[in-house]
Amino acid sequence: MGEAFERSVDVRWRDGDALGHVNHAVFLTYLEEGRDAFFTQALGSDPSYVVVRLEVDLRAEVRLSDRRVRVRVEVERLSTTSLTTHETIATPSGEVAAEARVVTVRWDAELRKPIPFSEAERSRLEAGITS
Repeated sequence: MGEAFERSVDVRWRDGDALGHVNHAVFLTYLEEGRDAFFTQALGSDPSYVVVRLEVDLRAEVRLSDRRVRVRVEVERLSTTSLTTHETIATPSGEVAAEARVVTVRWDAELRKPIPFSEAERSRLEAGITS
């Protein structure tokens, strides 16, 4: 839809496993950190959303020595209450370590139910944002 959002995420010592690389489950945390930053920039402070679908393809390992990865978030589809994004994790050398497709739903935490994106939010999401 628009430009991609990118965010650097630190690789923490605790992220490693016995094989000497970042455990696959931690990739979800990296994606979440990037997505949270994306939503904050696109929708304002502390936006509320829930993940309703997540597909991840693991492509390459991330090692503790990488020290930092780059998470990229691109808008694929915007519906009334949901947003589908294509998200990647890249190593410092630019190798794609993981690709994900994530469906999120705008959420009203008080009412405990989905809510539509506002017109202003839709405009910002449709235009894309830059980091």
